Amino acid sequence: MKPRTRIQKGKEFEKKIANAIEEAGLGMARRESGSGSGLRKGDIASSLPFLIEAKNHKSISLQEWVRQAKRQAEIGFANNDRWAVVMRNPESPNANPEMWITIDFYEFLELVKKWSAPRVKAPDRDMKWKLQKLKDIINQVIKEL
Repeated sequence: MKPRTRIQKGKEFEKKIANAIEEAGLGMARRESGSGSGLRKGDIASSLPFLIEAKNHKSISLQEWVRQAKRQAEIGFANNDRWAVVMRNPESPNANPEMWITIDFYEFLELVKKWSAPRVKAPDRDMKWKLQKLKDIINQVIKEL
């Protein structure tokens, strides 16, 4: 494959990732020009709190890609633990590729914790007492009216 074709294949994959982020309603996402060679690192500039490195190769070199993403995050990203490697399954078609993502395990746990945390916490005993007291006072005011 000619180098220009590989570069074009990578650009198309990066655009596909950016479009998927936007279509999911997760804010702005675009292909980073120069793929991280400038001041901004990572392949995708987005409103997500992760530096995104995109990989579209015939074989998977996960350790190498993770090292690259970590290095890029350390150089030019607000939180160097928040990196992500998005890769295409080499066995899937280019037109509609199956994509996988790798992130730090502890960042994954934080995401799951935020997702599974209850939105409204049950009131504690002190709050329960205050609410009961408020209810009693309201009932007294209603009786007097």
